[in-house]
Amino acid sequence: EDFYLKLVIKHQTIKIKETWLINNMEFGLPEPNENNPSEAFIHNVIVNRKYKSRNLYQLNPLLLSDEISEFEYNNTDLVNAYFNDEYSTLQGLPVLKSTSETKLLVLEKVFKNYVNEPESIVDSNFELVAEFEYRTHDNHFKTTKYDLNQLTDAFIRDDKDENSLYILGSVKISLPKKERKEIIRRIQVIDLHKVEPREHNPNHFNGDSTEGFVCFKPEIIDTLMRFYYLYDLQMFDKSNIENSYLIDVLGDKVVFWEAEYNKLPSAFKDKIDQYNFIPDTKGKYFSPAMFAMQLDADWNWDKKLTPDYKLANLIRERDFNRAIDLGLSFVLPKNKSDLRGFILKIESLTDIKLEQYSLVSKEAEQLINIREDKDSSIDITDLNNIYQKYCHAIQMEYKNESDK
Repeated sequence: EDFYLKLVIKHQTIKIKETWLINNMEFGLPEPNENNPSEAFIHNVIVNRKYKSRNLYQLNPLLLSDEISEFEYNNTDLVNAYFNDEYSTLQGLPVLKSTSETKLLVLEKVFKNYVNEPESIVDSNFELVAEFEYRTHDNHFKTTKYDLNQLTDAFIRDDKDENSLYILGSVKISLPKKERKEIIRRIQVIDLHKVEPREHNPNHFNGDSTEGFVCFKPEIIDTLMRFYYLYDLQMFDKSNIENSYLIDVLGDKVVFWEAEYNKLPSAFKDKIDQYNFIPDTKGKYFSPAMFAMQLDADWNWDKKLTPDYKLANLIRERDFNRAIDLGLSFVLPKNKSDLRGFILKIESLTDIKLEQYSLVSKEAEQLINIREDKDSSIDITDLNNIYQKYCHAIQMEYKNESDK
């Protein structure tokens, strides 16, 4: 016994009067003909693409949208396409996939701009039709009974003889009706103008007059470091550095503009929302450099950066790809091990060695001991100071070398 099934979309105005409305896998730009003008409004959902002498399954190009991106092909029979409807450029969900039970699955979301939901009042849209053929060569059906007059959303026919039976059909199907659940993020926002808490506006993306601050406890840093590279007032997605977000790392908090927070992937917001808080006392919610960049429109905002972020800014502009290949980020070290790792990456990137400072700086000797993993009596306060001094020295030397 055999069973074949494929999906097509057809315009709502076309009545189902036959089966196999369009040939399997057929794709093109058909023109209506005099005998069957509706042919131009029926399309297979899945078609073939030739790729290096192979046939790959792909979504009909007529169904593609800005939410679907293709990636390098792997060794499957499917085009490697993914659907993402978030603000950030993410890989998203696979458009097509197969399982051990099912030859091919199509992501339901790809139909959202073309196929009406149940009880939709939108006109001039498309409907989804399942076309099938069932064959049995051991005819255990003595009779087949159905009333074609009762089939308003389908057409079915059969062919049979003594030993076999073929049942073919085109049946309109509806997408499941789903409850639209809006995710409410229970985070607090500090309004930019009133400087007091207000409700979160999840639809704010453009930094307009409704802007505010979303504050997080410093504990968020470890989570940020797992997924992002941190540089000067920006962080970059490790999986796709095209996704960047403004961020202000202050001593007692980490601050996003509300519009920037909203652009973060939902899965990442799920991880960090627990750290959201409203500081006890009103204070500065941005660094001097962030204020200069975003509110004062100061072209020289980078001059107000701290020494480590001045170095980060220089590296981001001149050698960013090599830096992220090394996994370099700019975060205040919590211990000597953090600082040691930072020094090793900076020396590998810039080829500026600590030894050239050892004759004129006692801090250089301390840093060499830390780099060599030797005992060094230094507390966390001194560690941060020496980190900033190191970044300043490297930034000045690296800038001079780059300008030569």
